[in-house]
This record gives sequence, C-alpha cells and structure tokens, in this order.
Amino acid sequence: MQTVTETRKIELVKDNTGRNVQVQPFPFVLQTCKRAFTTRNVEFDNIKTLITGDVKPQPGDLVLCEVTRLRQHCRLEQPNGRRSRMFVGDKIIVCYGHRYAPDQFESIVPDTLSACHLVAGGGIASLMRHKSPKVKPATEIQPLGLIGNKDGHIINLRDYCTLNTNIQQVNTDIPILLVAGSSMNAGKTTTVASIIKGLTADGYNVAAAKVTGTGSGGDLWHFLDAGVKHGIDFTDAGYATTYLMSNEKLISVFHNMLAHLSTQGVDIIVVEVADGILQGETKRLLESQEVLNTTTAMIYTAGDSTSAIYGTNWLESLGYNVLAVSGVVSSNPLGTQEVEQSIATPILKKTEITAPGFGHALLDRLASDVNQSIISKEL
Repeated sequence: MQTVTETRKIELVKDNTGRNVQVQPFPFVLQTCKRAFTTRNVEFDNIKTLITGDVKPQPGDLVLCEVTRLRQHCRLEQPNGRRSRMFVGDKIIVCYGHRYAPDQFESIVPDTLSACHLVAGGGIASLMRHKSPKVKPATEIQPLGLIGNKDGHIINLRDYCTLNTNIQQVNTDIPILLVAGSSMNAGKTTTVASIIKGLTADGYNVAAAKVTGTGSGGDLWHFLDAGVKHGIDFTDAGYATTYLMSNEKLISVFHNMLAHLSTQGVDIIVVEVADGILQGETKRLLESQEVLNTTTAMIYTAGDSTSAIYGTNWLESLGYNVLAVSGVVSSNPLGTQEVEQSIATPILKKTEITAPGFGHALLDRLASDVNQSIISKEL
C-alpha cells in the first residue's frame, strides 16, 4: 500500500472524557483504499486524518481497517454496487455498526480499536458474538484508526444524511404500503420489487424505502432494477445499521424517510421493514402507533404456512390492514392451501403481482377502502 510521502507531527490530544487520543494525517493514498457501500454518501475529500489511541468507536463512525483473514465475506461492496475482491493486507474504509442476522451473524460495536470482523459485505465493522451454522466465521479485520476531517473530528454517517429533515409531516394523500415478513429470506425484497414492477408497468411513479436492517446495496439495487423512481435506505438517513437503535431513533428514521419521499412527486410509497416481525427493532417499530397511523395497508411475506397464519393474525391484532400474504410460502402449493384453509387473507404470487393491471387494482383498492383487511383475489 502506497503511503503519503509528506510526514507531519502526530498531535496528541485529550477528548472530552480526558482520554488520550492521537490525531495524524491520513497515512495512505485515499484512492488505494477500498471504499464500502455504507460510506457512499460521505464526501471523501473531507477525509484528512486518522484518529487512534484511547478512543471508543460509535455506530456509524468511519474506520480504516486492514484485512487480516478472509472467511465468510471475500468481497466488499463498493458505492456503485460492484463487489470488489479483497486480499489479505487490503486497506478498507467501512463503518462501525451492530448487526442482527439470524442467517449470518449477531455482532456489536467493540469498545476499542481492537481486532474485529467484517460482518456484512456492504461494509460493517463489528465484533461477532454469534453466527449461523449456515455460514463461515466472519472475515477478520484490524482497525487502524477512526477516520477524521481536517480538524480531527471523527466522521460519522450522521454527518451525511441526504434527506430533507425539515419536512414535518408525511403527505397523507400518498398511499403507504408496508411490507414486513416472518424472517430473513421470507421474500420481502422480492415482493417489494415485484410490487414496484407491477405498479410501474401500469404507469405509476413509485418510491421505495428500506427503513431498517444492515447497510448493503443489494435491496436498493433490486428496487432500482424494478423501476422505482426514488429509492432510499436508512444509510441515507445517516445510519449504518438499525440493530440496537432506540425507539425514538427508529421512529425518527421511519418518519424522516417517508416525509422525504412524500415530496418527490410519486403516486405511492412502498416500505420494506427488515428481518422478521419478532426481531426486536422490527417488532417495536410495528407496534408503534405512529407507524400504524402512517401506514395505509400492508402485504405480509412468510416462509411457511405456520408463520403466515401467525404473522397475519398478529399484525391484524395491532390494527394493520393486511391486504395479502406473499413471499416464499406463495410458491408452495401445499403451504398456500394450508394458509387458505386457516385465514381469509388471500395469497398473492409473484406472477400475479407483476401481471398487467395489478398496479391499477392496488391503487384503486387503497383509495377506495384503506380500512378493509383483505384484498380480492382478482387483484
């Protein structure tokens, strides 16, 4: 790795807690460091310093790391979506963040700049605590320091929120369709993309938001490929992940993202909530009266018949207008039969959602009766 030839004296300072912190000029040519998707909104010209010593990383802090052992993640997703191969010794610029992913890892931001893990290909540095047997252990990385601006202040994603947070209210004239699921890989993103495709095929302008989860571009690219006019995720609100986020912040992120999208001249906003309905942040978000009051209707995705039945009943008990069940269970004929024998809420297949006329029928339904909890099979 090429280093900067100009050397300057390292500045020794104390932060506001009295801890010893070292601030030095950024020691590498920035263009030789691999930059992660999570950092895409950061103005890289502002990266001037590296901060080491007795510092305590915070979620969203940018950190320069060296790859020490490749394991589960061997590629780093770049801001443009390209998955760059990593090699031992590579310098990568990622963000600290907590992660909750039953199919991969549960991890937390460490208290020091000690060795930790790359727990998501989108660029999340974290300390792995649990892993699924389905995956290898997390790729190992060594933080070299927090990344700072010219004044030695640590750069955090919150400094680069791209949303207009001055908008006080969500435009309630625009229907908001929420998509939640029973678990990871229940079909949420596929369903959202299918809804976008069906609506855009019928001539509607669609906005989409992924309001919770772990920073990665895959879902956002899927929305864009389906034809969404405006697509954003929580990293645009200034957060690398949403695991262990307070209720107040969760609701604020949800509100700010929807308020922003409601000014973009779209006909409908489709919102994906990550993970399953029993995951802590997802459950608390769905139980929020503000989220319920903002949501026009919901499509629920499930991996099997049992979760489809339980989830639909639970969501309806909260007051949500569940229009349909979709996701993985909709591709299983016997699973579909079990659901249809147990609840009145119909099942929608991907082919039905993307069929001509779906968008018209959906928006007509949302406009005519937002309080009805089932949707006709003709949709």
